[in-house]
Amino acid sequence: MSVTKVEYLERFIEAVDRVIAGRPGSISEDRWLINYYDADKLPIVSGYLDCEDDRVRAETVMLFADVRERAVLEKVKDMRQRDSERVRLACMGYLSAIQGDDDLIPQLFDIMDHCSGNEFMRAANRMASVARVEDLPHLRRIYGQVGGEMRSAVRVVLDRLISRNPSLLPKRDLILSVPVYPNEGEFERFLDASTEYLDVRYRSNVMPLSKVKLATYNNVARALAKMRTRLYNESDNLQFYGPDKTDRARELTSLIAWANEDLSGKEVVGGERSRSHVCPRCGEMMVCYKGMWICPDCGTL
Repeated sequence: MSVTKVEYLERFIEAVDRVIAGRPGSISEDRWLINYYDADKLPIVSGYLDCEDDRVRAETVMLFADVRERAVLEKVKDMRQRDSERVRLACMGYLSAIQGDDDLIPQLFDIMDHCSGNEFMRAANRMASVARVEDLPHLRRIYGQVGGEMRSAVRVVLDRLISRNPSLLPKRDLILSVPVYPNEGEFERFLDASTEYLDVRYRSNVMPLSKVKLATYNNVARALAKMRTRLYNESDNLQFYGPDKTDRARELTSLIAWANEDLSGKEVVGGERSRSHVCPRCGEMMVCYKGMWICPDCGTL
């Protein structure tokens, strides 16, 4: 179950009123506010860090500590230096919790790198609550190295990390795609086929057209999405390949961007288009699937 911003705001304001009326813990001890907090609720809650009542400020900091909201870290550090004693104590608790997570993460990675079974699953379950954006490359490496239930557990970690960091949402499908093992020969074949598809076939058959059939539009959009995913999953492998592969990967990236921009300007015939088929969330092309326009990158309808 998820709750809307309006529902969350109503509950939070009621808790604020109770704190001001002399009922401590109405914000910081409300399990509903803790359980249903996510990154979308940050703008609703963060404004109360500047509330005139220091009891509200302190309890808001405590709520952020419970949900491990790192977006307010610098703000809390500043409050720790200049605010009232009540708020400073709450800030100390927040900073202690964040530091505790920072100290724990290397230990969890050590388990996930070297263990399996229940030990791995317990570490992954804890990591889902504490992982940071900077941990994404390490998590993706583990994601590609394990399988079965272990891979599913790491996928949950990645999904939770994305939910706490809206900046990652446009790349959600890329982040959750499975990394590939280094294979320079296969990668070279992929580069050859993709470059030929865009620089020869697309340039000759699609680029000159002002109108394209719906099937053509969808086929090209899917091909571009697959190319972007493969390049994303090969990014860590480039260090193992010859230097020419890095240059060719950059060239293909430029070709993909060019084709994406060109295709998005086409008029589609044989089907209805929505809002020019550009995803309002991430700006990528949308694909028609069972009568609905869906962004293959972030899942927006």
